[in-house]
Amino acid sequence: MSIVKKMGGVMPQELSAGPVTLLQLLRNEREYVSPLFQRRYVWTSKQIEQLWKDVDEILEGRESARFLGALVLEVKSSGVAFQPDSSWIVDGQQRMTTLYVSLLEIARLAEAGGDSDLAASIFRQYIFNQDGAHQNRPKLTPTLPDYRQFNGLFDGLSGVSPRLKPAFGDEVGSLSVAYRHIAREVKRRVFHEKAYSPELARLVSSALLQRLKFVQINLGDAEDPHQVFDSLNAQGVRLENKDLIRNIVFQRLADAPGDAEALYNGQWLPFEQELGARLDDYFFPFALIAKPSATKSTLLATLRDRWSALEPSEILADLKGYVPAFLALVEADESRVARYESDAVKLAVRRLQRMNSPSSVLPFSMRLLRGYENGEIDEASAEGSLRLIESFLVRRAVAGFEPTGLHALFKDLWSETKGKPELVVATIDRSATIQFPRDEQFAEDVRTKPLYGRRLARYVLAEYERGLLGGDPFPEIDLTIDHVMPQTLTTVWKGVVSQDDHEALKDTWANLVPLSGAANSEKGQMSWDDARAYFQSETVFKTTKRLAQANDTWDADAIRARADSLAQWAVQRWPRSMS
Repeated sequence: MSIVKKMGGVMPQELSAGPVTLLQLLRNEREYVSPLFQRRYVWTSKQIEQLWKDVDEILEGRESARFLGALVLEVKSSGVAFQPDSSWIVDGQQRMTTLYVSLLEIARLAEAGGDSDLAASIFRQYIFNQDGAHQNRPKLTPTLPDYRQFNGLFDGLSGVSPRLKPAFGDEVGSLSVAYRHIAREVKRRVFHEKAYSPELARLVSSALLQRLKFVQINLGDAEDPHQVFDSLNAQGVRLENKDLIRNIVFQRLADAPGDAEALYNGQWLPFEQELGARLDDYFFPFALIAKPSATKSTLLATLRDRWSALEPSEILADLKGYVPAFLALVEADESRVARYESDAVKLAVRRLQRMNSPSSVLPFSMRLLRGYENGEIDEASAEGSLRLIESFLVRRAVAGFEPTGLHALFKDLWSETKGKPELVVATIDRSATIQFPRDEQFAEDVRTKPLYGRRLARYVLAEYERGLLGGDPFPEIDLTIDHVMPQTLTTVWKGVVSQDDHEALKDTWANLVPLSGAANSEKGQMSWDDARAYFQSETVFKTTKRLAQANDTWDADAIRARADSLAQWAVQRWPRSMS
């Protein structure tokens, strides 16, 4: 193992990996801890039977060994005097627990069958630690909600007095049910003619200990478990950031299960429930606020460093600090925005949410809103900077720039600007690769660039509709985009526009209007006269009605005239300066 040791603890370590047997994992003084409040034991008969089919392949001589996949560990202490080596099980808890329980059951049957040598050997070498304060403590610790069921597995042993964790959790659950199944599987293989067989028990024990192998992965301090799993093509349920970060929060409470349970129920669960399905999306922008140089691969290391001197309750208080701003920016829920006193700030937040702004803007936007909440910046700066971000994204979308390459800009934008609008524009303009189109270029892009197919096309049309309505209210109807002059140059339209004009103008904003899905389908490729009458009678959108009322014809000149009008409006609606 590539672990650098020093007296008193473990120095920063590198990723290491290699094959390992259960014997190598459990011999000597060892402690494997399932992270508190991570996945409970969930294996059912299906997984248990498959594991024993693998064992049978060995017992029957068809295979000399079987690999069981990856066992991912995070080393907590190694080479420390008077303590067992300790590792947290990041992935592989289900397999490890099943095998440990299988060995325990072999020892139980051996003890009951008078095979005291085998029972004592298994108990002493693989089930319990033997030294000092850790004597008779199990080498495996389950997740906290499974403590009570796990403790019940040791009931009735006469040759040892286990020192177990406090009895938390339910008396009956997946682990206790699985134990009965495991016990049946073990008994089938170590009994012959309804009697315990020492020879079979040793054969099965050897198969479990020496012939079943894992790929053991010890995570380095900066390693991302997701990348490790991907590189190994690991199977099973993919770990999420919430699982790994929960470990960071609770691992220091491993010896205080009562405190852990209180913190979990009182603080972690409400935090997790408030973010819901967005929980995993929250952590990376949060980490970037703390350290703009963080990457997804160094996310865990970044957060460990940030929280190294904090107690678990302080970590949770820190984590929750940006939740209101995050949810206001990503959820279409007016109650999330209502917490801000300023109507202008509310509107600016609402617009970023409606446009489904890319996640790259979140570190800056979340930090900006937090600064506004705590009085660090004033209303004008908060509203102005948020509006400029919206303008920046819209102008780039109309120009045809993809929303890529923005991560490097926004992760540092708060440190560069402290939320001042004038510095937002100046910082973007200093970039050699990121453009914030100027008014003249933006107006020309509105006139000539295709808007249809752009990521923000629906948002742009919806905001123009809102402008005509004079405020934020909007028809509760699905908005689709209709080509007034159809995308296909039909016979009717060939007499109205040339092939070149059709190709140049059909997908530009000036030729696009909002319609409901049903109306869009019904309208189809109508001539202008038919479409004009249809627009005035069937649509709920003011944009579309007004266009029909204002134009007797719809040809290249009419489209270009509307393009000029839209360009003037867009430059005002999405400004490049708040002065």
